[in-house]
Amino acid sequence: DLEFRRVLFRSHRIHGVAVAVADQLVPLVREVTPVSERVTRLRIAHSLGTISLVAVYAPQGGRRFHEKEAFYAELDSVVNAVPKGDSLIVLGDFNATTGTSRVDYESCVGPHGSGVRDESSLFMLDFAKSRGLRIAGSWFQRSDSRRYTWYQRGTALKKEIDHVLVDGRWRMLQNCRVFRSAQLFNADHKLVIATLKLRLRAPRRPATGQIRLDEIGRA
Repeated sequence: DLEFRRVLFRSHRIHGVAVAVADQLVPLVREVTPVSERVTRLRIAHSLGTISLVAVYAPQGGRRFHEKEAFYAELDSVVNAVPKGDSLIVLGDFNATTGTSRVDYESCVGPHGSGVRDESSLFMLDFAKSRGLRIAGSWFQRSDSRRYTWYQRGTALKKEIDHVLVDGRWRMLQNCRVFRSAQLFNADHKLVIATLKLRLRAPRRPATGQIRLDEIGRA
């Protein structure tokens, strides 16, 4: 399985998605499933059960309808395979804004959405609504510097298109914001950090204290 993942992510591909895990959390990882160049999933154990974390890279806004449709069909199939009882988190580059209106999407979009809604937005919102997921950033008031996740080089264009979608059944979400100072490989995307209140415990180890998964972000 490890060799398969190495080949998958080192081969020549147009797209790619991966998840970096802190050293202290490695003993908690139960499963890693590289689905495609746009979707990967891993499961992390905690004291009350398991988190299923799905990392995504959605088609860009200008791509054809059928590409977006195929992506969300694949994402739906991955989520369908998540064991019942797992806490679900879906995060990554959705290439979509939430828009500022909450009409028909009150359960998944908070009062602080951004951008102009388009076709890609509707795909993301319909997915979040159908899965009972909250789009984390839209629930917190932030300054522009802590809101926008993507800046087009050489222009003033900026958008919030990278998101963390959290299972709405669990009141774990504490905050979500952008850290502009965390520059990654000269990328045009900025680091998004979601702070979750959740206690984790490594299996088969002496009780020397609890490990906290305070932050899950996107690199």
